[in-house]
Amino acid sequence: MAEIIPVEVYRAWGELEAQVIRGKLEAAGIRAIFQNEAMGTLGFVTDGLGLFRILVAPQDQAAARALLQKNTAADAPPTE
Repeated sequence: MAEIIPVEVYRAWGELEAQVIRGKLEAAGIRAIFQNEAMGTLGFVTDGLGLFRILVAPQDQAAARALLQKNTAADAPPTE
């Protein structure tokens, strides 16, 4: 069985935004996960903020991007 490598469709700047985006995708039937990259220096996290990468299966990438473009505010565009 071939390994499925998820692709990034969005970058959120905080866990709350990441949860909202993942919820929108999952409500549309698109399974999504997120990875966190904490921001900070010397290993310390600054205010708990960080980059959250929203990932989906390759076959769901086009549908996820279309949904996010339609429903996402102009100040937080999906990644390309």
